[in-house]
Amino acid sequence: MPACKRLCQHCVYPGGLVVDNANSMVDVVRLAIGAFVNVEMWAMLTLNVFVLTCIIKGRLHKKKDNCVYILAGFNICAEICQLILHVIYVGPTIISGEWFFKGQDSLGVTIAATWFLGIWYLGSLVQILFATNRFVVVCFPTRTFFTRSRVMGFIAICCCAALAMVTYSQLLSPCCRITPDQRYFGYSYLVFNNLTINPSMYYVDLPLDIGTSSYCGISYIVLFVYVLKVGSHHSRSGKREIRCCVQFMLMFLTYTVTWLTFFLYPAIGIRAPEAYVVTTMVFMLNCGINSIIYLVMNNEVRGAACRLLGKESLNALHASQDKSGPSNRIKPTFTNAHYTSRR
Repeated sequence: MPACKRLCQHCVYPGGLVVDNANSMVDVVRLAIGAFVNVEMWAMLTLNVFVLTCIIKGRLHKKKDNCVYILAGFNICAEICQLILHVIYVGPTIISGEWFFKGQDSLGVTIAATWFLGIWYLGSLVQILFATNRFVVVCFPTRTFFTRSRVMGFIAICCCAALAMVTYSQLLSPCCRITPDQRYFGYSYLVFNNLTINPSMYYVDLPLDIGTSSYCGISYIVLFVYVLKVGSHHSRSGKREIRCCVQFMLMFLTYTVTWLTFFLYPAIGIRAPEAYVVTTMVFMLNCGINSIIYLVMNNEVRGAACRLLGKESLNALHASQDKSGPSNRIKPTFTNAHYTSRR
């Protein structure tokens, strides 16, 4: 991220003349950008809470034959924790343009930074679980690999791994802690003692991000090719299968674009601090993309949402759509396995 230098809060012409209009313009731009980002944060938080409520109220996580809802629910819970940090701390600091604690190296900022990065690491590992689940269920429908107990075990392993990584990168690494930074409308590296070598970036951040995107990308591409070869993509079920591949790719692409902007923007030498708000905006979208996809494209979640909102007529329509689709009780065919994986 950009080097931690103090931004100019006003322009000074030769002779010491301070141009207040420029300062006012900066304040207006900051307020406009901050307001937009905060609206996005609150929207994603509200959406995540709503979808999680639908999963719990609809008892979708209780399904013994489909443990993917446990993964989805856990992932949404993690993103809710991330969004709570942003609506409480990151968003307000972007609007104010001031540190809420005593500088970037203060204890408060360190706690916020550790919270932020730890959940990011956890989300990266859960992305790998999602990709593995969809690949196994669709390509190997006769094998029961993701049982409830195994999914809970995988989640526990991911939590421990994320805790270990964030402890090293944020607390033990000799250089460069990632922190929220309102000066860049998002995040930046805190550099210690003018050190230029950042071991946490080379040994933790980049390997995890690149590895996750590569693994998920390859898995989804293979899955998409498998759907085209085995399924009839001109039939109703085939179109549904392709649509599911597309929704999984959307989640993967949003995640990938998030970390690419985080690292590439500084690398290509972008100096305008306002440009870095793109990273924050894409990251907030990434925090809510799972809920958006489930609410828009998953009939069970949509049905639970209709029941929660009391829209019985829409709920009846979604129920009839579910009946027209394959059932989990029939022999494990490709379409049946894919139908299971998409929920």
